[in-house]
Amino acid sequence: MLRFFIFIFFGTIVGLTSAEMLAKTQSIAVKGIIKCDEEVPKNVKIQLWDVDRTDPDDLIIEGTLDENGEFFLEGSETEFTTIDPELRIIHKCGNDAVECFRQTIIDIPDEFISDGETPTKTYDTGNINLRVIPNTETSECYWSN
Repeated sequence: MLRFFIFIFFGTIVGLTSAEMLAKTQSIAVKGIIKCDEEVPKNVKIQLWDVDRTDPDDLIIEGTLDENGEFFLEGSETEFTTIDPELRIIHKCGNDAVECFRQTIIDIPDEFISDGETPTKTYDTGNINLRVIPNTETSECYWSN
C-alpha cells in the first residue's frame, strides 16, 4: 500500500513537471497614440491582457500615456496554447461628469505574437480617438474612483 502512495506521489510530481515543460512563453508589443478629440485624456490606464477561455484572463502589463498621448507596452505570458492578446483602454473621455470609467477593447492580431520573452514585432494601433465609440466599448460603470 505504501508503494502505491509513493508511486502516485512521484507520478503526480513528474506529471506536473512535464505539463510545465509543455507550456511556452509568448510575447507581444503594442504602441499607439490615444486622444479624446484633440486633447490627451487624463487618468487613462492602458492594459495588455491575455484572454483565456477556461480560466480568468491574465493581465500581462499595464501602463499610462505620456504627455503626447503615446504609449508602448510589451510583455510576455506562458501558456499551453497561443495567447489571445487584447489592449484594454480604461478612460473617461466623453464621460467626465460621471464617476464611472469606460473600457475600450482592441484585439491584437495573432501575427504580432512572438515566441519567447522578447517580442520581435510591434502592433501599431495608430491614432485612436476615444470620442468615437468603437463597437468594442462597454459604457456601463466599469470602474469608479
